[in-house]
Amino acid sequence: MLKYFKEMGFSESARTGILCRDNLLLMPIERLIVPEEEYKTPKEPDPYPVDYDILAKELDISYYVVASRHWSISGQPSLTVHATGNFGKAIFGGRNRELQYVIPNPMRNVFMALQVDPPLGFQVSLEATHHSPTQFETPMFFAEVGSSLTQWVDEDVCGYLVKSILKGIESTEKAKIAIGFGGGHYCPKFSVMEREHAFGHIAAKYALPELTEELVGQMIFKTKGKIEKAFIEDGVKGVDRRKVESILNELELELERI
Repeated sequence: MLKYFKEMGFSESARTGILCRDNLLLMPIERLIVPEEEYKTPKEPDPYPVDYDILAKELDISYYVVASRHWSISGQPSLTVHATGNFGKAIFGGRNRELQYVIPNPMRNVFMALQVDPPLGFQVSLEATHHSPTQFETPMFFAEVGSSLTQWVDEDVCGYLVKSILKGIESTEKAKIAIGFGGGHYCPKFSVMEREHAFGHIAAKYALPELTEELVGQMIFKTKGKIEKAFIEDGVKGVDRRKVESILNELELELERI
């Protein structure tokens, strides 16, 4: 990806290790943000390559897009975007039961750019909220190419992701903000709905038993912007649906079944 960012005009800045193009900054990092091994949460000192909040204050950064690789057992060629956070234990870094701040409309705009002319055979989708980071106040989301080495080294695919990220960042289009509950990890219904809505945090069906009022509150509070509505998919167990309905009723957020 770095090769294509440079071809798109990013060059060395006055600050070592940071490339820039107009008002956009690019920080190539060697260390992994997300641990590769399950449940391997590095101990102190802080495992992240940099303190993203301190850097954001120093350089007036409003949000981060992490251009990354995506891995799955299926190996399905894919281009995905998603928020980060842990509804339960921190399986891949971050803190237990903590969600990261996310900014929905830029994430939607990158997603929409990915939909324009994706490489043949590639699935473009949202993913439910998962993995680290979780602790930073500066909003962040991931844009990924996957799901195996074959795709990671495909220069055309990586170039397409880079161009889509930049196109999405430059877009000023806005949609009504929402959060989601239920469905599979790759959010088939919410991915279609993303044309009309900008989803922030999404709790997939497998995460619903973990939900508490505090976690749903994080989904709302840590999704930047005014949330218009929450959506829950049919097929969710009655006990989980009733729990979500009760919590959102207390928080005075409308819930719609889809």
